[in-house]
Amino acid sequence: MADRGAQKARSVGEAETPADFLANLGNALREKEDVDVGLADILAKHLLTAAPAVDAVARAKDAVLKLAGDRANPPKPELADG
Repeated sequence: MADRGAQKARSVGEAETPADFLANLGNALREKEDVDVGLADILAKHLLTAAPAVDAVARAKDAVLKLAGDRANPPKPELADG
């Protein structure tokens, strides 16, 4: 895993900002096998930020509920008029 080696070299040579750390954490989460990318995107957008909004948890909750609703009710293919 050359990527981890690059991360170690970077951490020794230069400090990683909290924003960089959280962005990298979100990206690593998205790339993991068997991770729900939709949920990982919500976490990265609303919670894994250096300065989350005051209502970040409520926004994340709303996004999760919307995602669940969209998945529970996928768009139905239009029937061809024949």
